Amino acid sequence: MRDPWGLNERLFAWYYPKLVALSENAGQREVRRELVSHASGRTLEVGAGSGLNVPHYPAAVTELVLSEPSSHMRKRLRAALADDPPPVTDWRVEPAGAEQLPFADQSFDTAVLTFVLCSVSDPARSIAELCRVLRPGGRLLFCEHVHAGEGTLLGRVQDLVELPHRYLAAGCHPNRRTERLLDASGLEVTELEHGRMPRSIPTVRPTIAGLARRAQEQAA
Repeated sequence: MRDPWGLNERLFAWYYPKLVALSENAGQREVRRELVSHASGRTLEVGAGSGLNVPHYPAAVTELVLSEPSSHMRKRLRAALADDPPPVTDWRVEPAGAEQLPFADQSFDTAVLTFVLCSVSDPARSIAELCRVLRPGGRLLFCEHVHAGEGTLLGRVQDLVELPHRYLAAGCHPNRRTERLLDASGLEVTELEHGRMPRSIPTVRPTIAGLARRAQEQAA
């Protein structure tokens, strides 16, 4: 949920890097490093934000495309990259969101999502787009905060505060059932770990991280 003047988006772009730094310094950075270390080949990161994943890409990445729909976040991302560019030879920033990716079918070996599906308007469509641009056998590396679980107290609180949370966090839903969406997609989840984001507000503390793979196409 974004207001007509974009004030909450500007506010979010200002405070999010400061807020997330608390979690990064308390251990979330290691989760990112481990996740992103599995990227290889032509790699797409959707919702690159202020660039927290960028330093962790390995030499196995031959090309890195950083997609970010928010002009306010892109400004911060470009400033960060000017001071500390990605450790890959070929990279660029694209102004695109997850729901409509301006890339050809089967054009990436790896896609990366970290704390993105919470804020897109249509997460199922976003996952379908990622499946479309991944090559057969290509991998999606993901880490997302999620609903705490049906019937749990925290889950009920997440559902209750969804509307004000979305406004204050520029569209972020604290209660997305992302694991369910991945299971229903055209991707096969091969690794999944439930965790907790350290030093974060309770509504975004439960997380899932892992790897999903696009199936190999059947031989004709």
